[in-house]
Amino acid sequence: MTTSINLNKPINKPKVELRFKCSHLKNLDICSKSDPLIMVFEKKGEHGESVFIGQTEKINNNLNPEFKKSVVIDYHFENIQNLSFIVVDIDKEIKRVGDLEGNDIIGEYTTTLGNIISKANKKVISEIKHKGKETGVIEIIAEEIRETGHNFLFKINGTKLDKKDLFTSDPYFKIYKTSPTSGENVLVYQSVVIKNTLNPNYEPVMMKLEELNNGDMFRELVFEFWDHDSVGSHDFIGLFTTNADTLLKGTTREFPLINAKKVEKKSYKNSGVITFTDCKLIGQPTFIDYLSGGCEINLIIAIDCTASNQSPSSSSSLHYHTPNHPSQYAKSILSVGSVLAPYDSDGNIELLGFGGIYKGNTSHCFQFGPKKEVRGVEGVLLTYGKVIPSMELSYPTNFKDIISYASKKSLDGLSSKSQKYTILLILTDGEISDMNETVHEIVKASKQSPLSIVIIGVGDALFDNMNKLDGDDNGLIDSHGQVASRDIVQFVPFNDFSSNPEALATETLKEIPQQLLGFMNQNNYLPMSNK
Repeated sequence: MTTSINLNKPINKPKVELRFKCSHLKNLDICSKSDPLIMVFEKKGEHGESVFIGQTEKINNNLNPEFKKSVVIDYHFENIQNLSFIVVDIDKEIKRVGDLEGNDIIGEYTTTLGNIISKANKKVISEIKHKGKETGVIEIIAEEIRETGHNFLFKINGTKLDKKDLFTSDPYFKIYKTSPTSGENVLVYQSVVIKNTLNPNYEPVMMKLEELNNGDMFRELVFEFWDHDSVGSHDFIGLFTTNADTLLKGTTREFPLINAKKVEKKSYKNSGVITFTDCKLIGQPTFIDYLSGGCEINLIIAIDCTASNQSPSSSSSLHYHTPNHPSQYAKSILSVGSVLAPYDSDGNIELLGFGGIYKGNTSHCFQFGPKKEVRGVEGVLLTYGKVIPSMELSYPTNFKDIISYASKKSLDGLSSKSQKYTILLILTDGEISDMNETVHEIVKASKQSPLSIVIIGVGDALFDNMNKLDGDDNGLIDSHGQVASRDIVQFVPFNDFSSNPEALATETLKEIPQQLLGFMNQNNYLPMSNK
């Protein structure tokens, strides 16, 4: 088979990948080591406003971290792109993006993107400082991204790995690519840990080809295998080197792990053998690929039952609903639900309420109606029309419980072989009272749950907090400094589209395909028909 790829297609915007290491970081914790991550900001505009670009992952208890997650930035030759790299210990509370003052900051380094990429090896090593004092060292390696439109898919298992614990090991592996300019190994991937085995069998891994080798099929790749220890440093098992061309041709499928410290022993052969059971290039899967492959779509609708809607019996109420005068809630359900319902795998829709009296107490997540699920949009509208007139409204408006419930339910039975995705449609009339808690749940869901959240604002409220939850402009960040790994919220005010139900549905649902793809890519889930 051939492994040549056309890399000559024009790229609209040059992109630069930045990868990071730190060393000798100042420890801000007392009973343990700092938990560092790096946030990247670009100063834009005549007033030098800081715009959040991206961040690495957090590495626990490590003063010499090597980050696997890169930050990608658009490159503009014609502009001076002033960048700030802020190393943060996120044990302590960080309120919002940009609010990084105080002891949470380990140190900062500022430079321009042009300064980094103009270096002969595209590498910068510099001190980081905080309040004028040196607090560590940061290393930044840059490389222009050559977008290929391909993904590198592989599956590996191991046989007879060295015992690093008393009877077994807890193996995981890292992949490094060799920098074409500096010759250094740059971390691009780290696997999960498989506990208590010398014969690990890893789930398939799918990476963008540009992340793995930037389209250079002969670039050296280093696979390192380690034994994970919960306390203390991890134990090195062994490594091997190869490249994508060799793997794709299949001329070599088995690689012995070599530990250089053991090679002088006469009896030493290797520290285990790694076998590639699958390896291929595939195009980027589409939303339709996942649907046709059998991914189940589930719809949950949550209705605001707070007193700010006013009594449903009043003609001024947002819940005032008659056959000749459907409420804004009913119109939203009909417009958006009619588009979503055909994708729901079993046709059943779960209907929830929040902010109303349920079994004698105010509840922020309860079953709306006599049945847990109803059949299609017609069933939702029928149940809404029967239940809302007698609903006892309460307060305040909280989203945390609804989102937590949907997030947990979306994970039920989920696996790469049983793919599911849940859409939570929230209909609400006003601002929420639990903003910090809601943001925390959204950030958590963005990292682990197959979930999209669609919020439709009914009535004339300003909905400032709703616009903040819709993190299109800046990444959503919670009070612990955790940034959403993907944008999963879309907010639309009903009044902007009240005369055009079709436009309401379009605006509300346009981001869902990309959100589903973001989750699948994040978890290395391929369409089931491609397995």
